[in-house]
Amino acid sequence: MPINRTEIIYLCTGALAGFFVAKNFDKFKEKAGPLNEKLGPLLETAAEAARDAYAAATRRVAERAEEMQDAAAAASTSAQE
Repeated sequence: MPINRTEIIYLCTGALAGFFVAKNFDKFKEKAGPLNEKLGPLLETAAEAARDAYAAATRRVAERAEEMQDAAAAASTSAQE
């Protein structure tokens, strides 16, 4: 089953958001200043959730790609017979 446009948009948006947060994480922590003690665990939890979501999306894309390769191989095999 091919990946639809919505899934590609979600994957790209998540990748861009993850890149932005990872690149600017130190700045976020710096600006939080005194709130960092309270927000630190929350930010860490949010970062962990974002990493998990990105990993799940990446895994899903890889599974879909494998399904497409299997379908193409099956079609090729049946076409040769």
